Amino acid sequence: MKWYIYVCLIVLSAACSPQVEKGKTEKPREWIISRDEAIGELPCFKCHSFQKFTVPGNGSFPHEIHLSSGYHCNQCHSFRAHRFMKTDTSICNTCHNIRTFTYAASGLPVKFNHEFHAKFGCKECHTGIFQMKKGSSKITMDALYKGRYCGVCHNGKKAFSSSECGRCHEMKSFKKSVFYKINGMGDVIFSHEFHTQIFGCDQCHPRTFAMKRTQGKMKMDEMYAGRYCGTCHNGEKAFPSTDCGKCHTK
Repeated sequence: MKWYIYVCLIVLSAACSPQVEKGKTEKPREWIISRDEAIGELPCFKCHSFQKFTVPGNGSFPHEIHLSSGYHCNQCHSFRAHRFMKTDTSICNTCHNIRTFTYAASGLPVKFNHEFHAKFGCKECHTGIFQMKKGSSKITMDALYKGRYCGVCHNGKKAFSSSECGRCHEMKSFKKSVFYKINGMGDVIFSHEFHTQIFGCDQCHPRTFAMKRTQGKMKMDEMYAGRYCGTCHNGEKAFPSTDCGKCHTK
């Protein structure tokens, strides 16, 4: 039985190694210049199916698009059969600008430095955490706080916490006061800038206030019961909600 296993191992080893004729040197990877030549030269496809890399995926890396554009495996990947596969992302910048981009799905745009994060390796984020298709990942702050998307690393341990909003978001919009129109009473002017000088964003969001405008949803009865602004404005942490003139304009 042992001799049979040895023979099988030798056959597999030969199948996964490039065949080089006697007296000739092995072609360097730069010599493979077409998709068809790559399929014929790479030992991987002697056993593995090439077709599985061309099937379109839902948000996964679009191999089929890059192959149809003339790119081949060895332009991006370096192989050593069953030992390692390294990916060279520098070629991506030939067509794509992945250095920085702005994520503007919310009212507070985020500038993401892709080039900085790429040093950790593409597979650390794609496709397990983020899909490769733009817009396929529905990122919310609630999801980040639960350890999804950016929150996988930005949890205060691996990297700074997601609650440090100013590290990622452009906070310019908070320089302006927020107006709440109230029927039968003077409008309320809320100074986000004043409150963020004293408290961190995570002390109000999303536990006390959802990450969306609450116009028309806050009631005074709820504040008196300790919800919304009443969480702090209870006469102990801050002036009570019953001091109407402190918030409502005349």
